[in-house]
Amino acid sequence: MRMVRTPVLNVTTIRRLKAFPWASDQQVERLLGQMDLHHIEKRTVLFNEGVPSDSVYFLISGVVKLSLRSPDEERVLVSLISPGELFGITSLMPGMYRAFRSEAFSDCWVSSVRPEVFVTTLLDVPFTDFSALMEGTVGRWFALLYRYTHFQGSSLRQKLALALLELAQKFGIQDARGTMLILQLTHEDLADLVGASRQKVTEHMQELARQEVLLRDGRRLIVHPDRLREVAGLLLDEK
Repeated sequence: MRMVRTPVLNVTTIRRLKAFPWASDQQVERLLGQMDLHHIEKRTVLFNEGVPSDSVYFLISGVVKLSLRSPDEERVLVSLISPGELFGITSLMPGMYRAFRSEAFSDCWVSSVRPEVFVTTLLDVPFTDFSALMEGTVGRWFALLYRYTHFQGSSLRQKLALALLELAQKFGIQDARGTMLILQLTHEDLADLVGASRQKVTEHMQELARQEVLLRDGRRLIVHPDRLREVAGLLLDEK
């Protein structure tokens, strides 16, 4: 049985992840004392669309995928969460339900905390006041984002280009040949991201390689962001 090493979650870890820069060390320590730590295996669903939104999540290591189901029953990639980021933030608004499905794209360590604890500890304001402000401001923006993501009619080729572009932005390093992804991705992984079959993804990946939009260096993938933007077309400009 594989042993999983539990990460050390302290103020030093939080500062290394560049999270909560506005908070004092004392506030971070109080928050950590009330967070629950979870090890999440790859492809495990943390929450689904339509369930009550009652916890804020903080990613310590790994990659988390947010997606939703489109009208034609395909999974649409919404975002990839990287270490140091919060997700599940709909719980900061009253009476909200999850708009997206959250799933571990790799093995992850995740902390969760009640939204009222998060707000009162880090911001020192009443949760009812904060959530009312969120509902009247961010809530409107979130509704627009949800509708756009849900109804955008991108092709599989565009979805794949957008997924590769986000991977390059969040998990890429500059290389003389383009942007090298630090994640070692299989075609099955990419198919999982865009909600398509591995065979279809392989066909599109081969075509992108022929067009010199991407190339393989061993198990690493190197992409050209400008060419990916061209593949995505006007859809990217509206994102």
